Amino acid sequence: MGSVTIRNLDDAVKQSARLEAARNGRSLEAELRALLERSYPPAANDRAAQVRAMSSDAFVDHLIRTANGATLDVIDRPHDDEAEVFGAG
Repeated sequence: MGSVTIRNLDDAVKQSARLEAARNGRSLEAELRALLERSYPPAANDRAAQVRAMSSDAFVDHLIRTANGATLDVIDRPHDDEAEVFGAG
């Protein structure tokens, strides 16, 4: 595992991250690690990262389209006509 040192970080940014970490019951290091892992997932997990990043509405739409025959590797936004059907338009 690698390590990173970040210099010249604004004190207010560090304090905000520390407060968020406390709200999540984590150390500052664990909070920043989780943020980086969510933001920059390994390329091998690209599909899983796309699914995790979806809003709940987009995820439900993806499940419906998959059930209706879309291939599992297709993750995209609904077409305009589908958006109206699913209440997004």
